[in-house]
Amino acid sequence: MPTVLSLLPNRPVAGLLENHANYAKLHSYKHIEVDGTHIYGERQQALHRYHCIYQQLLSMADGDLLLVLDVFTVVYQPHALEAVAKGHDSIVSRQNPNLELALSSGMILRSTAAVKEQLRALVQRLGQWAMFLPELSAQPEGQLLNDFFPARNFTLRQENGYFPCIQVLWDDTSALDGLRGALPLVACHAPQWQQRQGIWAPHPDYDFRYVQALLLEAASLGSKPHGFAHDFALAARSQPEAAMHVNESADIAFVSLYTPNIAGYGSIHERSLLQYCEHHGYGYHVYRDAPNFLPASVTANWAKAHLIRHHLAQHRYVLWIDADILAINQSQGVEDLLQERDFIVGMDHTAWAINSCVFGARNTPEMRQFFDALCARIESVDDKTSVYASGGDQQILQQEMLAAGMVNAQYVVDAISLGTSPVYAKPEHRFVHFPAQHNHYRAASMRAWQPLTTPKP
Repeated sequence: MPTVLSLLPNRPVAGLLENHANYAKLHSYKHIEVDGTHIYGERQQALHRYHCIYQQLLSMADGDLLLVLDVFTVVYQPHALEAVAKGHDSIVSRQNPNLELALSSGMILRSTAAVKEQLRALVQRLGQWAMFLPELSAQPEGQLLNDFFPARNFTLRQENGYFPCIQVLWDDTSALDGLRGALPLVACHAPQWQQRQGIWAPHPDYDFRYVQALLLEAASLGSKPHGFAHDFALAARSQPEAAMHVNESADIAFVSLYTPNIAGYGSIHERSLLQYCEHHGYGYHVYRDAPNFLPASVTANWAKAHLIRHHLAQHRYVLWIDADILAINQSQGVEDLLQERDFIVGMDHTAWAINSCVFGARNTPEMRQFFDALCARIESVDDKTSVYASGGDQQILQQEMLAAGMVNAQYVVDAISLGTSPVYAKPEHRFVHFPAQHNHYRAASMRAWQPLTTPKP
């Protein structure tokens, strides 16, 4: 009997284990879950994973198949394992079609004497690697796996007609939008290993947003004729009013802007923030395109400071909030954060001193003067063609704060209290930020988080 093995070195996203279990149940396969969250250390966790695979293979009858799943893998199209593995005793995919680094996620192994001996030798080698023996310590896990089980280019269909496992993102390239045509057994978003300054390591700020989106996509295959890209394109063609203003005399107000090309996620943000602001009595100014009062040189990507300044006279405190943010824990107001601060911004979860996804100021002469200087500096930047051009307005904000002596604990809070990155986020957090993601999958990730909103709308 084939076996589906779910290895859990981290807590899986909601619904993932059900996805694995439902696949096993559909085909009457055995399903085994292994919780490895008690194991400390990246290399010991990796070694434990292979010991579990080896243990399982040793217990299986000759010829039986083992599908290895984990917290990065979604059963996308529930093909029979026997059909996908036809003609193969082992199937291992690369993490990147251009690198010979193997991916343990989505492996298929057949219980044969040769495969079991090959796996035993690999586990022994990984034990030496985990103990940092000099001849192995600098190598990445994927290279060692590839030495024993040469990995296939997952962008190529097997001779039996199937794609066993597709890693959906690598470098700056994506297989996301080809999934509905390829219909792989497994879709995977595992952290990609890269060599930096001679050291191999996984991507430093990996999070599980794409796994959540893949779950939604897989669940919709039977009922929804189109993918996320189609939905996103439809939203871009909608024609709502240019702006909406709510509670215009409130003491505290939020302002956001999204252009029609990103309405697919901007509209999700808008509904979430509107509910949040109405719950707390805050003002909310949302622009669905760049307003005419912006200077001609200021594009929508660079308009944050100008929009705060524009509305500051109406309120005691005005906060910018990016259009890829959801208000998840809607019971938490912001008064406690603003009470002792005339200006507020959060740190970033990476090397940046700040993240401008949420920031704002009290209506005081000093802050009006600061925003006049900030806006003038933004207008003076020659290249504002994209959000990252010239370092982006986040860099300009940081520089102006440094010049004003404001990069300190009086004004800069942690990376959790304002716009929490999905790297850290849980349903208890006030605002969850969804940056740097393919736009239609950003919308899908935001949809996946929406049910976690409390209190329920």
